[in-house]
Amino acid sequence: MPVKVITIDFWNTLFDSSAGTERNTYRRQSLVKEIKKLNAELSEIEFNSAMEASWAFFNDNWLNHSRTPEPSETVKFFMDFLHLDFTAEQFDKVVWNFAESVLVFPPKLIDGVPQALESLSSKFKLGLISDTGFSPGTVLRELMKRTNIYQYFSAFSFSDETKVSKPHPKAYLTVLNELECNPEDAVHIGDIAQTDIKGAKNLSMRAIRFIGDQTSMVLKNTDIQIEADWEAESWHEIVKIINEITN
Repeated sequence: MPVKVITIDFWNTLFDSSAGTERNTYRRQSLVKEIKKLNAELSEIEFNSAMEASWAFFNDNWLNHSRTPEPSETVKFFMDFLHLDFTAEQFDKVVWNFAESVLVFPPKLIDGVPQALESLSSKFKLGLISDTGFSPGTVLRELMKRTNIYQYFSAFSFSDETKVSKPHPKAYLTVLNELECNPEDAVHIGDIAQTDIKGAKNLSMRAIRFIGDQTSMVLKNTDIQIEADWEAESWHEIVKIINEITN
């Protein structure tokens, strides 16, 4: 079958997870600044406990309900966990600081991504499908622009905008419908079997699982076994696979 569109995951496929510690420090500092205005204090242990609980809240919605909470929703959970009573202005400031942390301390593009995107976009339409966390699609678009890869993509599906996350069909069809492509004429590239690969295969898309990010902390303990059509450890391999199935 022909390939008309290639859809690509964001985290641990295009970008790695580096600078995560720095982003958390930046988030904590933004909270501490606002907490001081309440004449309260926040220890590192308390912050880490709240962060762990917030990600557990996020993961429950993501994996069990196919949605990612809005950034403001996750931050509100975080604040409620710490029993913080911020003003609306303080709340908005913290939400923005949490969101922009990915621009202040950005992750790195995975080796070979710019060259691969330049090559693939000359032959196929590319779509971005991303499950978002503290940083919404507007911020991730900006990161893509700053790293000079935004121009390679023709359509975007961010979970904070579509209100669903992978493997929900809408996450993929948002891009495929915009690009007027049937699922069977598309290939998805992503790193997580139970979200990226499961959603693509359920729609009869072909799927490449990327396993080349050494910073990845993907979920490994799952009862869901979804086989990708191919696995690749580098973007060089991905381009080679695409070329082989289209020649």
